[in-house]
Amino acid sequence: MHRRDAREFDLFVHTVGTQLLQAADLLTGDRQRAERRVERALAQACVRWSRSPGQDPVRTAWRALMTGYLDPWRPGPRGRRGEPPGGDEPFATLDRLGRVERAAVVLRLYARLDEYDAAEALGLPIETVAGAWRRGMAEVLAGDAFSPAEPRPVPSAGSIR
Repeated sequence: MHRRDAREFDLFVHTVGTQLLQAADLLTGDRQRAERRVERALAQACVRWSRSPGQDPVRTAWRALMTGYLDPWRPGPRGRRGEPPGGDEPFATLDRLGRVERAAVVLRLYARLDEYDAAEALGLPIETVAGAWRRGMAEVLAGDAFSPAEPRPVPSAGSIR
């Protein structure tokens, strides 16, 4: 890799790597496994960086991360069993989702990819991703993490100063 390419790739890692790591953390439920998966995804993006300069490295990195996550021979998400349920974790119900549903929710909701880009990252037909998104969001919204807040009493005019 040339010096200029190395600087550009370094900038790429700093801009995209954080988002990939946060998504991988949501997918795996384990920070160390998430870091290893992001390292593999960035390594694949690095190899393709110099070979195919016309390819979008962001799409390559997302695709590599998702391919590693959906691989049936790799362990699935572990969940955050060491943390109390319902704490600051906004996605506590992700542990109840299957791999494809979990990946679709993370890509669409967290990474804010549209259906086409999420399908491309997952390597699945858009119809499959759309169905997984609907099933996953139905489960997330039905979970305890998104229960409606208790109504608060309206203060009387005399109590407002």
